[in-house]
Amino acid sequence: MEFERLEAAWRSPANTPDDKARAYLMEILMRTLKARRRGETLLFAVPATAMTIFTVIMVRTIAAGRMDVAREWGALAMMAVCWLVLLGVFVAGVLLRHRREPGESAVLDTLKAMLASNRRARTNMKIFWMMLPVFLVPMVIGVGQLQEVGKATERNSWQMLLVFGVALIASVGWNAARYHWVMKPEQRRLEALLEEYEG
Repeated sequence: MEFERLEAAWRSPANTPDDKARAYLMEILMRTLKARRRGETLLFAVPATAMTIFTVIMVRTIAAGRMDVAREWGALAMMAVCWLVLLGVFVAGVLLRHRREPGESAVLDTLKAMLASNRRARTNMKIFWMMLPVFLVPMVIGVGQLQEVGKATERNSWQMLLVFGVALIASVGWNAARYHWVMKPEQRRLEALLEEYEG
């Protein structure tokens, strides 16, 4: 959403606003909110689907006897941490969801919903950062266990750690940049618009 245009329209001297301007602003706000909700659903559905597939593969591998759980428990611990993160994101999504108050105007309701959506996104990033160090321990253990049971050479282990490391560094960088340059400024702008609207 182009906040500059929204703020300009919001604070314009011509913005009394009349019915046409109010309808236009509502349309922009609702489109943005719907797009964000679709994005949130997709961003949750993709890792949830991937984790379900990986879990089914792991269960079948254990059932077929191709994995010794006593000696390769690191992979199970990695999987458990990933499920904990998804559960945390789901719970945060339920707890931080905006609930409309009776008699609240549509513009106010939409602004509050957008702010709640922003808060959920920031909370999800914090959950990711908190669980990252927890994930690193079973990851290193799991790679070491693969080498110990003969499923990976020393070179394979270093390659796995390198790939994991690059992916995690890229993910941390992306999330940090998005948090500081997208989510925080958006939070401040939404809070300012909400304060202006309520004031």
